[in-house]
Amino acid sequence: MQQIQHFHPELRHATLPTYFASYLFPLMFVVYEVYRVGYWIATYGFNFTMYKSMGYEYLLMLTVFGVQIVVETIFLLGAAASHHADLGHRLTNLALGIFCSFAVLAFDYMLQVAF
Repeated sequence: MQQIQHFHPELRHATLPTYFASYLFPLMFVVYEVYRVGYWIATYGFNFTMYKSMGYEYLLMLTVFGVQIVVETIFLLGAAASHHADLGHRLTNLALGIFCSFAVLAFDYMLQVAF
């Protein structure tokens, strides 16, 4: 009999609360960044020389990123304390969610310093 090896990526096998906790913040960051850059382009065109003057909004994004790290740490500690079987998958998803949020913040920072 032929043996078939199934491919099971880590990010696919997690519970719904894990996906919600992992990707809610990055989705909010992407939507806000699209709005922010879109508003800038609609108002000033592609002239990003004064884009860094919107500093309080970037500080707001950094604050939300800090809240994301705190919320996801509490979520992960709760799963560890309850000995949840999904702990490894949660850790992978939460790390990817933090990386996605960091990527959006890095993109915004690059827009600020590039011009």
